[in-house]
Amino acid sequence: MLTMKPIPLQTPAQLADHLCSFRKARGLTQAQLGRMLGIDQSRITRIERNPGRVSVQTLLRLLTKLRVRLLLEPLDPSKAPGERPVDW
Repeated sequence: MLTMKPIPLQTPAQLADHLCSFRKARGLTQAQLGRMLGIDQSRITRIERNPGRVSVQTLLRLLTKLRVRLLLEPLDPSKAPGERPVDW
C-alpha cells in the first residue's frame, strides 16, 4: 500500500509538481488515466502542466481516480504571520 504524508499546497504550480507523481505512483499512463475519466491524453497533459486552469469538478474527479484525498483545513494564525484567520 502506498502511503504519503500530507502535502500542503498554496499555488497551482505546487499542485502541478505532484499530479504526475501521483499518477505514476499508481502505475498509470496519461492515456490510461484519461480513459478512466473519459477525456483524452492531451487533456491530462494540460491538467498536469497547469492545474490552475481545470475546473474544480474535473480536478476532484481526477484526484478520486488517483485515490488522493483533498483536505481543507484552516491555517493556524500563529504559524502564518500577516494572514487573517478564516471565520468558521
